[in-house]
Amino acid sequence: MRKLKEKIFNALKNGKKLESTLDSISKYQENLLKNYSNPVFNQKDRGKILAAYTNLQNLGNSLYRYETLKENNFTAEAQEEIEKIEDIILKGGVRYNRYLWHSEPDEHTCDICADLDGQEFDYYDEVPECPHPNCRCYVEIVEYDDENSATETNENDELCDAIDEIETLISEMESNINDSEGHLSEVEVDAQDLEKDVLRVQNLIQEADSTLDILGDEYGKHLPNCENNVDEDYAYMYAKRAERLTLLHDIIGLINPVAAFANTLRIFISNYKELLHHAYNLKEKEMDKYYHSKANCEATQEMGIIGEKSAEFLSNAKELYDQYTYVHTHKVTIEEAIADSERDQVANRLGRERGRKYPYCDCSILMHDLLPDYKK
Repeated sequence: MRKLKEKIFNALKNGKKLESTLDSISKYQENLLKNYSNPVFNQKDRGKILAAYTNLQNLGNSLYRYETLKENNFTAEAQEEIEKIEDIILKGGVRYNRYLWHSEPDEHTCDICADLDGQEFDYYDEVPECPHPNCRCYVEIVEYDDENSATETNENDELCDAIDEIETLISEMESNINDSEGHLSEVEVDAQDLEKDVLRVQNLIQEADSTLDILGDEYGKHLPNCENNVDEDYAYMYAKRAERLTLLHDIIGLINPVAAFANTLRIFISNYKELLHHAYNLKEKEMDKYYHSKANCEATQEMGIIGEKSAEFLSNAKELYDQYTYVHTHKVTIEEAIADSERDQVANRLGRERGRKYPYCDCSILMHDLLPDYKK
């Protein structure tokens, strides 16, 4: 984990491509999954392993968003994502652990187990499995805040820390409430300005529609060198109309973010009902990724940037829940459940990306390639 932490910071500092960094995160996750299935770990430490896996998954998603924002010249948003990444790392999202082997010291302990007792292992893949059936050995995860000191906590320490954190949180909330009261009038003025922006953008879209109607009569009817060829002008105006439509949806979402979130939730529920209808009434399987992506696409189109973020939040919450329930409902391993969840997340991200890029296209068409082969 030390090398991974350094690799992430160096990549961000030097502006390097993050492909190799994301590959490193995936390798660490694979090792974590191997340890999760190793019976030498108790249930408590398995929880730590799963938490570490989730932290790395969140970190990988954040790195992916940062690179996407940077490539599309969203400089301010990319900088915010860097701060989020650094916050994840500094709060233990990439933690340095060691693994301490414990054997039972009695006459029934075999020589192999006795030799392993007290040994520390630095890396996930160094931890051996139980040497024999009914082995009583176990491995303790020792967490390190840095390269030199282990994190030693007990219940009293954790309680004190929790109380301190709660008091700090309350103070921050009180401060934020006072600040918010002072800004209420400013917010009302900003909301009025946003409503004026809606009218201005709507007028620009109407102008674009009128221009496209005029140019449409001649579109595609002339040779490239013809002086009456308006194809380039038509394509330019069509693209500008799409940009203005995206801007309009962003502004509408900002005016009433609560309504935007509620509409996003409505879109998700509607698509989920359609998915259930196909799965249980029509007996059509493997439709989940299509409807996952379609819901993300429609929310992003209709509610703009607020819809996109709301869709991301709902998708992440659902997949996190599914990772735990899928093991029991489908009788699969935790590794298989997490892998299936990540495949769904790929579809979710693709839906949001296409919804953002093509605000005027039908999402059922945009996401057509995610339908199972028998439906295409």
